Amino acid sequence: MVNISNETISILKNFATINPNIVLQPGGKVKTIAEAKNILASASIAEEFPSEMGIYDLNEFLSVLTLITAPSISFEENSAVISNASGGSKVRYFFSDPSILTAPSKDINMPEADVTLSLKSTDLQSVTKAAAVLGHNELSIVGSNGKVVLRVLDSKDTSANTFDYDVGTTTDSEFNFIFNIANLKLLPGDYSVEISSKLISRWTNTTNNTQYFIALEKNSQFGA
Repeated sequence: MVNISNETISILKNFATINPNIVLQPGGKVKTIAEAKNILASASIAEEFPSEMGIYDLNEFLSVLTLITAPSISFEENSAVISNASGGSKVRYFFSDPSILTAPSKDINMPEADVTLSLKSTDLQSVTKAAAVLGHNELSIVGSNGKVVLRVLDSKDTSANTFDYDVGTTTDSEFNFIFNIANLKLLPGDYSVEISSKLISRWTNTTNNTQYFIALEKNSQFGA
């Protein structure tokens, strides 16, 4: 029997925004990857899943859990029985064939980072708000004149309005790392960010150690 914690449910809800299906592997780690292969996320959890299980609609599965008060999950070969200790009601939920779902085939080996920085949740909230107000979908992490700023912009329109946010980090490098804001599907919190000029980045939540590998846009630049 497995009791899924609220923290794990929050992680799975977040992962469902990256990919609506998931393959749960044996052990205490969950992973997902976007259909476009530009986001990979992983998290260590308190629970231990007994076997490989494919869930075609993760949001549906999470909603099913809310049908039972204090649910416990008993895993069988092709399904799970969700019930509570007092009995009464239960749900049998059938799994999907993992071979028809999108799941990470291997871990990403993060290259040596060219830039590292720490971002607080308030930094990311400011970026999200500015993007909504300006109607832009790009975030540039810019290193210039010794400072690092987060810039919300439209890189294809030099006359478009921009928003700059100084994160208080110094740098000796010149860079312009561009992200599609839609790819920043992060759990709320503070993050340690590592960025490589090979167009890959790793975002680590400093509270629960959830990690996101996020691809950069191809027009990113490193060096003068």
